[in-house]
Amino acid sequence: MTMENESLEEAARAVVDAQEALHAARRNLSGAMLAAYADGESVSRIAERTGRSTTDVWNVLAVRGITRGGNPSGPQLA
Repeated sequence: MTMENESLEEAARAVVDAQEALHAARRNLSGAMLAAYADGESVSRIAERTGRSTTDVWNVLAVRGITRGGNPSGPQLA
C-alpha cells in the first residue's frame, strides 16, 4: 500500500469516528434537554441555553410523547 492509500483510509476512519462522536453528543444533548424539561425548565430557556430553536427542543420532547398541548400525566421520561 502506498502512503497515499493509507492517508485515504485514515481519513475515512476519522470520519467514522467523528460521526460516532456526533451521534453520542446528540444523544447526550437530548437527554439533557429531557432532564431540564422534567425539572421544570421552559422550552424557550432550554432552546436559549443550547443554541437550538424551540422547534428543535419540541421535536426532542415529542419523541417522548411530550407535546405543546401539554401532557396531563406529566412528562413521560421513562
